[in-house]
Amino acid sequence: MKENFKYLIENYAEGKLSLTEQIELSEQIADEQNVHAEQVLHNDFQQILGAEPDKSINLNPVLDRVHHQIHKSESQKVIRLNFSHKFQRVAAILIVPLLLSFMAYLYFQPNPFETNSFAEIQCPMGARIKFELPDGSVGFLNSGSNLRYPVQFTDERSVELKGEAYFEVVQNQGLPFHVNTKNLDIKVLGTTFNVIANDDEATEEVILQTGKVDVSTRSGKELGTLKPNEQMTLDLEKRICVLTKVEASQYTGWTEGKLILRNENMQQVARRLSRWYNAEVVVADKQLDRYTFHATFIDESIDEVLKLLSITTPLNYKEEKRESDTEGVFQKRKIVLRINQSKINQFR
Repeated sequence: MKENFKYLIENYAEGKLSLTEQIELSEQIADEQNVHAEQVLHNDFQQILGAEPDKSINLNPVLDRVHHQIHKSESQKVIRLNFSHKFQRVAAILIVPLLLSFMAYLYFQPNPFETNSFAEIQCPMGARIKFELPDGSVGFLNSGSNLRYPVQFTDERSVELKGEAYFEVVQNQGLPFHVNTKNLDIKVLGTTFNVIANDDEATEEVILQTGKVDVSTRSGKELGTLKPNEQMTLDLEKRICVLTKVEASQYTGWTEGKLILRNENMQQVARRLSRWYNAEVVVADKQLDRYTFHATFIDESIDEVLKLLSITTPLNYKEEKRESDTEGVFQKRKIVLRINQSKINQFR
């Protein structure tokens, strides 16, 4: 058993294990009675590092990244094989060999945290992820979003965002916190706020819940200062910036599993549903763009959401047949929205 485990751990580190062997490895590590596993891991740890790790190093961001990679891999396999619950039970165990490899990298790098080392979090479609940054600031990353940040903050606290994220920033008067999107530089000292900067949308938005933020373009042009319950929207096509009063909690509800629609047209709703449920929602009739929606959904399936929307809007929705590839993996759901002519008279 000991030799078998050593074979599995060595080949896992090199990415050579089959899916069945990965499950076998996970089960052996998860078994508290498996003293051979504990001994092999301990020996490998000492051999790789040659010494105890520096306890002053904050590895929480590293663990976050590993968790997200495991979560991403899990979401990609759930359609192909029905072992998701079992995989969730042992997923955290797989952190061990991954973390060993990463710590070995740190050990052999001279002053690794003084170089430009970065971590990157990728949130899978249809999911939301909680994260912690090196300074203790926390937040949530929304479906399909990406966050890049230094492994350790030194001269500045700066992160790069693609997509949507909510931040709770630890206050540090001497070291301001910056969120950089493709077009904006958002400077904060200690506050809670939401940023929306999706590549496929014609606007970028900042919604402030508490505190104060200064917003500029990436080129340095000042756009303004936000107060609580204010929203700044940068129109990328018209190159104009609009400041409006809002209820910030309506824009941050997604962190609690709430899908909140506030006067959004059908195209906007389709994009929100596509990200939220990891589906392809297509608006086939432009007539539907005349309707706007104001609603809040909590832990509802996409079928229930569309059913409720169709009660107040003359729309029909139909899911197309899902095809699978040569490996038996099914494509994501595709739902087409069309106008329901028979209902139009009922709404007049």
